[in-house]
Order: sequence, then C-alpha cells, then structure tokens
Amino acid sequence: MTTTAEGTKAAAEITALLREAMKADVSLGAVLKFIYPGAGVVVVDGTRVPNEVHNRDTKADCTVQIDPVLHLKMLRMEADQGSAFRQGKMRISGDVAVAIRLGPLVLPTINRGRS
Repeated sequence: MTTTAEGTKAAAEITALLREAMKADVSLGAVLKFIYPGAGVVVVDGTRVPNEVHNRDTKADCTVQIDPVLHLKMLRMEADQGSAFRQGKMRISGDVAVAIRLGPLVLPTINRGRS
C-alpha cells in the first residue's frame, strides 16, 4: 500500500513527465483524468492547443483510477498495464480509447529519459 507521501511524490513526477511528453505537437483529442486515491488527480487536456496537463479535478472523456506509484512504474515500463487492469489495480471509465492513445504519445519522452 502506498503512503500519502509516496503517492503525492509519484503524482508530482507523473505530472512533470506528462507535461514534458505533451509539449510536442501531438494531440490526444480528448480529456484524460487520472485519479490517485489520497494523492490527487492529473488531467491531460488534449482538446487545447497546446495540450494542457494540470492537477485540477475537471470533467474528462476517460477517467483512470490507479495507485500513483503503480502508474509511475507503468509509465517507466517497469509494470505491465494489462496485468494491472486484469488484477483490478486500475479502473477505467468512459472512452477507453483515450487512455490507449496516450501510450504512443508519452513513449518517446520516456525512452529519451532512459538514454
């Protein structure tokens, strides 16, 4: 179980990573919200130009509820998304395709950080 401090730190890292990834001329075309119980939210507003990543709890086309530490591991490719979903560690509501579109947009930024 993630502590509040760990969760808050992970959520801040995710916010920074997504801000960097969404700087490029890419479009998610929708609003995607990640809810981190006890640690807040991260929203990717891909309907704006440029994209906006913020921590205000707003309405979204797709909402993903997940532990922030697990989400950070998934973004770093240290944990499998499919396994997390099948094990009930990640809940998705709304347009699932929006969440699926995020992966290819953030992957180049994550791979750059690993070099």
